Amino acid sequence: MTPDAVAEWPADPDPTATSVYVHVPFCVVKCGYCDFNSFTPEQAARQTGAPSADPGSALDRFLDALHIELDLVPLPPGACSVFFGGGTPTFLDPDRLRRLFAITGRRLDLRGRSEVTMEANPESVTPEKAQLMRDAGVNRVSLGAQSFDDRYLRFLDRAHDAERTRTAFRVLRDAGFRNISLDLMFSIPGQTMAEWESDLRAALELEPDHLSCYNLTYELGTRLTRDRQQGRVTANSDELDRAMFERTREILAAAGFTAYETSNFAGGGGPCRHNDHYWLQGNYLGLGPGASDHRDGVRSTNLKPLGAWADSLERGLRPTASAETLTLRQRAAEALWLGLRRTAGVDTAAIAERLGFDIDREFAPAVAKLIGQDLVERRGSRLLLTPFGQLFGNTVGEEFLGT
Repeated sequence: MTPDAVAEWPADPDPTATSVYVHVPFCVVKCGYCDFNSFTPEQAARQTGAPSADPGSALDRFLDALHIELDLVPLPPGACSVFFGGGTPTFLDPDRLRRLFAITGRRLDLRGRSEVTMEANPESVTPEKAQLMRDAGVNRVSLGAQSFDDRYLRFLDRAHDAERTRTAFRVLRDAGFRNISLDLMFSIPGQTMAEWESDLRAALELEPDHLSCYNLTYELGTRLTRDRQQGRVTANSDELDRAMFERTREILAAAGFTAYETSNFAGGGGPCRHNDHYWLQGNYLGLGPGASDHRDGVRSTNLKPLGAWADSLERGLRPTASAETLTLRQRAAEALWLGLRRTAGVDTAAIAERLGFDIDREFAPAVAKLIGQDLVERRGSRLLLTPFGQLFGNTVGEEFLGT
């Protein structure tokens, strides 16, 4: 998408819309690079004091507590999107998956939403689960492929191989899903440009409707980061990271995909409206352990440990771990940081009107600095990353967050 096409995109979030995120924290294995709030059923059982021989009891306790949370929290009258994330929601067996939909469906009309997404990993996608998802109202699936090279899948601790991804994709298509996204990861230690291009070609052969292509990052507290710090893993060079980022855009543009955000590419299924609502600083409700809320500048996060989250709900209390009320300056800075990730950029006039905060005046020095460094360009009231700036999106965002 070119800057000339930005008029097609919203400049500001719909103030009447709220997205809903449901966090299902379970995975068959905890990947070494992952810093999400996720754990195996065995780890969850230890958190909740359940017998180690019965890890399924932790899954049941999660569903029981989610049922309570849905009754405790004020739900929006209409959700613009619903997203089941994790973890791996499809890790749940068919009976528990059916129960997840029954619990959420009591308070949320899943069939009445234009976008209901479920994250899935290839090893846990079956025809039965795919049909359950379709019947419940899920109309978009985000499939965690990560790579089509089995060596790198093993390095990343993934529980599937490349052929299992292809099988899972076909199962979803056969179930009737017409909006399937593939998640891919590049700059895995040792990965070459040719190998990354091969991954992209393998993904495109499946004809997905959306692609998310992420640069592997070394998050604090993960095993991968510890291995890097202790010399067991050597990260690829920054130069290769940037070359892979640029090559990704070239290949996917040639295949008809639109780069609508730093790491996300819309094909026939269009953009992920749920995530775009986040980048526009819209309101969202988070359910589940570690999930976050944002409502008009008030942000809160649930307790992360499954046991503590469930304990709180079982006592009839909201499971809030932390909460903060953002200042107008903080809200404006985050709106710039998030909005600049979008290819359409960020409309400073729209933010100023929504927040009652003069962004152009308050952030003038930072904007002038970034324009001078050829990281940002201004088109009327809109700020956009330059092609050069797209390589340094995090650095640009920190310029606003740090002022």
